[in-house]
Amino acid sequence: MYGEIVETIFGAEYRNKLLRIIFTIPRLFHFSTPNWLTIRNEIIGNVKVRVYYPKKRRSNAVILHMHGGGWTSLKPVDYDNHLLYFIKRLDMLIISINYRRSPEYHYPIPAADCEAVYRELVTIDYKRYGIDPTKIFLLGDSAGGNLAAVIAQRQLKANFQQPKSQILIYPAIHPFDFLSPSYQQFYKSFPGCAMLNPRMMVQWYLHYLGIPVTKENTKKLLRNEHMRSKGKQADNLRSLIGHNLLPDSFIDETYNSDIKKKENDYLCDTLAKYYHPDLAPIIDDNLEGLCKTMVITVGYDILRDEGLLYVRRLQSFNVSVLWKHYSKLYHGCLNMPFSNEKRKIFDDIVAFIELQLCKDL
Repeated sequence: MYGEIVETIFGAEYRNKLLRIIFTIPRLFHFSTPNWLTIRNEIIGNVKVRVYYPKKRRSNAVILHMHGGGWTSLKPVDYDNHLLYFIKRLDMLIISINYRRSPEYHYPIPAADCEAVYRELVTIDYKRYGIDPTKIFLLGDSAGGNLAAVIAQRQLKANFQQPKSQILIYPAIHPFDFLSPSYQQFYKSFPGCAMLNPRMMVQWYLHYLGIPVTKENTKKLLRNEHMRSKGKQADNLRSLIGHNLLPDSFIDETYNSDIKKKENDYLCDTLAKYYHPDLAPIIDDNLEGLCKTMVITVGYDILRDEGLLYVRRLQSFNVSVLWKHYSKLYHGCLNMPFSNEKRKIFDDIVAFIELQLCKDL
C-alpha cells in the first residue's frame, strides 16, 4: 500500500528506492562474522565482488553467486546469512557479484558484469583465489537465477569453459506471460501476502529493459498486452511456455484459460526487440551440451511455472537436470532470517554440490 502511495506521488523510481530500503531490513539481524571466516569486498574483471574466505578449505571449488532482487534491489551483503550456511557445510570459497543494478544500468549490463567476473576467474584469477577453474558452481535466486542461466548459456554458445553446474533458485526465466497459472493463483489465493507480486515483477522488467515504468505500461503488461497472438514469435512461445505444458497439479480452480486481451503496438514492438536468450534463457534454440543444472521451484510463487518450463526445455536437449519442488514454501524464503523451512532447500543444494565433487575424486 505504501509503495503505491509513493509511486502515485513521486513515481516508480522512488517506489523502487523505497523497496531497496525495505529489503535491507534483514540486515538488522546480520550475524557477527565468525572467527573462521573472512569477508572482503574486492574487484574481479573491473566488477565489484564480495568474497567469503573460510580459514579451512576442503575443496578448490568455488560458488559464484548472483543475488536476486529484480535486477534493481539487494546486494551481496544482504546474502551474508544466506551464504554462511553453505560455507559452514562445504568449507568452500564463495564469491558474490555486486553487479550494477537497474534502473541506473539497464539490460544487458548486469549480465555483462557477471560474465566478466566468470571469465576473469576462468582465465586469470583462479590462481589468485586458489581455485580449479573447472569447478565453478553458479548459484542464483530469482533475477540472480536468470543471470546464472544466461551466463551458463553464453559460455556454451562461445565454446568457452563451462561452469561445473548451475543452481537456479526460483529463477526468473522470461517476461512473456504474466497470466500463467501461478500468476493467476496469486490474485485469487494469496494477494498481498507474497514477497514477490506480479506488479513488482512487471516493473522490475521495465526498469531492467529501460522501458518507461508508468501505471499504464504496468497494467498492460500484467494483461499480456505486450505479446502478439499471431506470428512466428507467438507460435514459438506457445511451444515453449504454453499452459498445456504444465502438470495438472499446477492447474487449480483459480485458473482461467479464456482471458481476453488486447495488443498494444508500442509494447509489442518494444518487447519484440528483447526476444533474446540473454533476457529469456528458455528461448535459446540449442542447449545441447549445457552444464548440469539444479532448478528449485516453490509452491507460493508467481515464477513457479516458468521454472518448471525451463526444466522441461533443458530436458528436451538431454541436459542433466535435477528439479526440486517445495510446494509449501514461498518466493524469497531463503532470505528470511527466521525461516526454518528453508533448511531443506539448503541441504538439497549442498548434497547436489557434494555429489559432483565426490565424482571428481
